[in-house]
Amino acid sequence: MSRRLTVEADGGSRGNPGVAGYGALVRDGATGALLAERAEPLGKASNNVAEYRGLIAGLEAAYAIEPGADVVVRMDSKLVVEQMSGTWKIKHEDMKRLALRARDVAAAIRTAGGSVRYEWIPRAENSDADALSNDGMDGLTVDRRHDDVGSEAEDGEAAACDPATVRSGTPVRVVLVAEATGAASRTAAQAVERLLGGAPRRLLTAPGEASVETAAEVGDALGVDPVVDAGWDVGVDPADAWGRVVGRGGTTVVVCPPDTVRAVLGHVLGMPAGRSGRLAVAPGSLAGVEVWAGDDVSVAFTNRT
Repeated sequence: MSRRLTVEADGGSRGNPGVAGYGALVRDGATGALLAERAEPLGKASNNVAEYRGLIAGLEAAYAIEPGADVVVRMDSKLVVEQMSGTWKIKHEDMKRLALRARDVAAAIRTAGGSVRYEWIPRAENSDADALSNDGMDGLTVDRRHDDVGSEAEDGEAAACDPATVRSGTPVRVVLVAEATGAASRTAAQAVERLLGGAPRRLLTAPGEASVETAAEVGDALGVDPVVDAGWDVGVDPADAWGRVVGRGGTTVVVCPPDTVRAVLGHVLGMPAGRSGRLAVAPGSLAGVEVWAGDDVSVAFTNRT
């Protein structure tokens, strides 16, 4: 029998559109124990965008805990619940992109043997997720795990639990896209679009033919013109180019060769020389890095397709 998990999610916008943020949490469906909490600021966005982002974060947190769980999503947004249940049509393009992203996560849960269903609840019953969404609107990013993640490693040794993380402010976000060709370029562009939604961003590309091809696909998907930067080319130490991107702030998408992606990840993680070659980076895959105040770096994901 699959483990039962409950996702509670919310999002808000002060001004609609205005200063926005989301909050989501996961509980054990049998005991009610709190397993995970997430919140994040979204800059200027609508309430509906924030609600969808909260849903996506909650589903991703549930998948991280138990990929094949039976998940019940509880939200006070009737719009999101009805649209995700398939009873209401989705007309707005931003909502379509976010709904597709949420459905991708739900599909991954179902593929792993689980299920996902949606349930509307009154706002008064969603107070914990609402409090987290207000944290997001206040500029806080929250990523806490309360379960014993990986309490046993494969070799039988005890593994450390994921640390609770609460950071203040908005980070510099960099999405590294490994160059590809043909259909893989288009798939990568779609993945970037689902990831960023309508968030403001810049697009840089290494000068190589495959990078430029992939960047053109990403640019079409995002509505952004790519800028060629030789600092991201293969064989070039990317430290200077990385410093320029971080110094400028905001969100930047960089298309570059897989070896450059490995070099950047090795640089930000402080890996010894030569070790970054062990990182898996598939053509067309995405890696996400966040840089907070005080050069606090978080690698949010790698090798995502």
